[in-house]
Amino acid sequence: MKTFSINRLTKVAMMAALCVVLRQTFSVFPNVQPITAIFLVLVPVWGLIDAILVMALTMLVSSFLLGLGPWVALQIVSFAIMMLLWRVYLTLVTRGGKSDIIILFVETIGAGLVGIGYGIVIDSLSAFMFNMPWWSYVAAGFFFNLAHALSTLIFFPLITSFFRRLSHEKTIV
Repeated sequence: MKTFSINRLTKVAMMAALCVVLRQTFSVFPNVQPITAIFLVLVPVWGLIDAILVMALTMLVSSFLLGLGPWVALQIVSFAIMMLLWRVYLTLVTRGGKSDIIILFVETIGAGLVGIGYGIVIDSLSAFMFNMPWWSYVAAGFFFNLAHALSTLIFFPLITSFFRRLSHEKTIV
């Protein structure tokens, strides 16, 4: 179990602050967010707990800028579910002797599917919360979920390569 050191808390807070800025910056494009890819990349790099902390802080703080309501709790729960499933997916994907490029390709496809999965989970929770038919939320959110999946598909390899380069430079020094 990791302890909560000042360095760890600072790292989580700084990444959450970056994600808040990115979420605010990209808010003009419905469901086009690089932060989902960042959350997914953080799971293997920093661990599931720290990645969830970054995500929860990001969603909570950015909701003060973008609108606070019961959906914020649904966002946090939905992302946490998807990040947990992502961790399981990564365990399955990285087994065996596959090359780095194949693993990145399979992870990127999975990241895009996380965008769809997140949409279905939050639509399902919203339908339950507001006592609406499930299909109506999923159907109404289809294009938003598709935009989320496609943007995650595009951002994931870029952010992954950045984090790999950053960790590689750290080990060289």
